Amino acid sequence: MQVEHQQNKIVSPRGGVVDVRLASSSDSKGWDNYLLHTRNRTLAHRWSWGEILASSFGVKPYYFIAERENSIVGILPTTLMKSRLFGSFLISLPWLDYGGPIADNDEIALCLVDTAIETASENNCSFLELRAVSHRLEGLREKADKFTFLLDLQSGEEDVWKSFNAKARNQVRKAEKSGLTVLFGDSDLLAEFYKVFARNMRDLGTPVWPKELFEEIFYHFPNDTEIAAVEYKSKIVAAALILHYGDYSIVPSASSYREYRRLCPNNIMYWEIIKHCISRGSILFDFGRSSEGAGTYHFKKQWVKKPTQQIWQYKLLSTNTLPELNPRNPKYRLAINIWSKMPLSIANFLGPKIITKLP
Repeated sequence: MQVEHQQNKIVSPRGGVVDVRLASSSDSKGWDNYLLHTRNRTLAHRWSWGEILASSFGVKPYYFIAERENSIVGILPTTLMKSRLFGSFLISLPWLDYGGPIADNDEIALCLVDTAIETASENNCSFLELRAVSHRLEGLREKADKFTFLLDLQSGEEDVWKSFNAKARNQVRKAEKSGLTVLFGDSDLLAEFYKVFARNMRDLGTPVWPKELFEEIFYHFPNDTEIAAVEYKSKIVAAALILHYGDYSIVPSASSYREYRRLCPNNIMYWEIIKHCISRGSILFDFGRSSEGAGTYHFKKQWVKKPTQQIWQYKLLSTNTLPELNPRNPKYRLAINIWSKMPLSIANFLGPKIITKLP
């Protein structure tokens, strides 16, 4: 397949000249409307994520848009992350599980990515990262160690329940017998969610995301964001963030206090969330990504027997090796161990300053 590039233009064998440019705020409505009519849309491609990440992470959004005769035929959201310590990266998209181009065909997707590569080079980035791509493009390096766990809800509550591993079902029953209950709310539960989430992240030895991230999500998606909280003897012991997009729902963040895990709060929380999503009309539930072999990978496999492999693609610029800026990298073991023993107040203060500089 031959494609001719002319200053961010593509002359496609399928006909027509496609222009690629940076999107502006005036494109937001057309951007989201394009998503509604594309098969490969994801929640992560919604326009407002650029504003959310800019406000809470301090990153600079570069949202690329492809047009043919003034009609949108492709989009690619990215953000520029810069740090003196870690360097610069162009990511599509940080914090979220998905990204990459969405376009009418691979030629347009390639033109969008080429434009993003030019932008990354101009900003002295080490690499361009495209997460869980729907358009798998030639000429890019790949990682395939991450999996997402997608649960089909269309068969209804009874059949979904029967599809789970026997251990998962027994642990839900144990939680119920122990007196754990689940409540749902919106930003009124945010403080409790963040309290559990921040301590769990510290215990794992990982810097915590800023609370502003979750506040911004509620601000931009008030009708599509919820929190589930597990209560035991009038105390919140686990909590999860739930995001919806049409008939799709995902839990990107969930945590529980370690001292209550013998009561299986995570199990009852996920089951009640799944039932809640079925009731609202969701047909697909996403447990979120996990690296193969991680503890969360094994937990989620109790609920979804066949996880879906994600393909992350990279254009390496000033490096020859794929990035490994993650807690599973052995060279960070000492730092993780130290962080897990840090006083919570200090971890909560320093964490957002560090984690928002990492892809």
